[in-house]
Amino acid sequence: MPNATEALKQRYGDPFEVVKALERAAAQGYESLTEDDLFMCKWVGLYTHRHEHGYFMLRTKQPNGVVTPAQLELIADITEKKNKGYADITTRQDFQLHWVHYTQAAGILRQLDAAGISTLGACGDILRNVVGCPVAGVDRDELFDAGPVAKQISDFFLGNPAYANLPRKYKIGVSACRSQCALPEIQCVSLVGAARTVEGRTQQGFDVRVGGGLSTQPFLSQRLNAFIAPEQAVEVVGAITDIWNQAPEYREKRHHARFKYLIHDWGVPKFREALQQRLGRPLEPASPAYHEPADTYRDHIGVHAQKQRGLYYVGAPVLVGRITSRQMQKVADLSRRYGDGKTIRLTVRQNILLLNVPEANVENVLGGLAEAGLSVNAHPVRRSVVTCTGTEFCKLAITETKARSRQIVEYLERRVPLEEPLRLHITGCPNACAQYQIAHIGLMGSKTKVDGQIVDAYDIFVGGQMGQGARFNHAVLRKVPAAECAKRLERLLAGYKKQRKPQEPFNDWCARVGDEQLRRLLTDGSAHPLADAEDVPVPEVPESDEPIY
Repeated sequence: MPNATEALKQRYGDPFEVVKALERAAAQGYESLTEDDLFMCKWVGLYTHRHEHGYFMLRTKQPNGVVTPAQLELIADITEKKNKGYADITTRQDFQLHWVHYTQAAGILRQLDAAGISTLGACGDILRNVVGCPVAGVDRDELFDAGPVAKQISDFFLGNPAYANLPRKYKIGVSACRSQCALPEIQCVSLVGAARTVEGRTQQGFDVRVGGGLSTQPFLSQRLNAFIAPEQAVEVVGAITDIWNQAPEYREKRHHARFKYLIHDWGVPKFREALQQRLGRPLEPASPAYHEPADTYRDHIGVHAQKQRGLYYVGAPVLVGRITSRQMQKVADLSRRYGDGKTIRLTVRQNILLLNVPEANVENVLGGLAEAGLSVNAHPVRRSVVTCTGTEFCKLAITETKARSRQIVEYLERRVPLEEPLRLHITGCPNACAQYQIAHIGLMGSKTKVDGQIVDAYDIFVGGQMGQGARFNHAVLRKVPAAECAKRLERLLAGYKKQRKPQEPFNDWCARVGDEQLRRLLTDGSAHPLADAEDVPVPEVPESDEPIY
């Protein structure tokens, strides 16, 4: 039997018609929006705010992270005049605008659409933004430019009524980046650049991976043992989606309605056979030359020579993904003055890149970014930190994240000199919107008591790895008061610097010294100060449909 949400969607009909409800509300008042209307607003990128009545968060779609200077200036203008002067860059290479008042929502949607920015399917039970390598087409090391394929897949699904009512959210990555920066390990479906030799000739295409996803029950994606040509991508991804979309069992239990569960339940061999039947032909076997990359930053931060002679791209970290209208205007201006005036990209690590910068202009770009607080010479923690929305806006979050993450980063920058790659992810609840499970150090929101008062706390995880030896991290200390996290992490990182072997990565050091030693460092050798405190139950958090990255 379909769940209550499925009944709601059937009752509502065309989800994109919810725009009419927004237009009605602008004239008649917020109370004219029904509960069904508010739920379906997600299909045009809108979520209600946690605290403020009548306000929404709005998410855009930027396939492959592409944004033009004109589009960036529009986002800056909207945020400056209507949304308190900032936006968030998400882990799906798009923007989240906050403080969108219901009287302005429909008008802002029209403004964005006129500038070529869609919000259709940015949220809801539908294909989310298609992610890819932000330097597709210019990266010297890429196998080939997969950007056009990412755009084709996005265009195929965008506003397509046949795929506007999936069992749950659905995430696709397409990239031929050798570092696999689009994180194929955690996408529902990933097309990963690959090459093979047939009769002495090299063919370029994709290795297909399926079934990745995080949230409250994480799964790493699995290789399908399939090689597809770029021109087959839309057909194959469409067929994969059809199988899931038409499997009734994934519309019965809302918490079990993710594509990752289908792959887990069926297994790859059964799914591969079903896909072949759907396509009406056998799949080509995967290339034996496919290999997993080393676990690196995967962020494209810094100054890098492009494949185009004399041109460079510049990647700048955006602290906790929050970018001000002034910073957006500055980046757009730098692109126009010193780049090609066309090409800016967002990344899955919540950062921003300028492409096609002539060598003679690189220093001007670096100086302009530094003036805007976007220096590329960043401490590894600033460079790597990823955060979710937190209790500031999200209805399901347990802890505040953005301000706390900024405090942690700025503290560690001052206290712990560090050159080695380190991924720090901080999320406000088990839904893992900030992908804490894949981090070298992950913090997950919780609650605890200090002096009889319930306060924000975090569970500390270590050991997440992507690429070769991919695995999720594990908890080493629970319910650390949020105010203490910066100092605890300082002790941990100081221990790493002191005890590591030459060139030993953080994860290898953690595995070698063991969890007991890590706990001693995190607690300064003492027992957990709250070990005997009355436990504070953490609210049950269902797998989220709320503001997630």
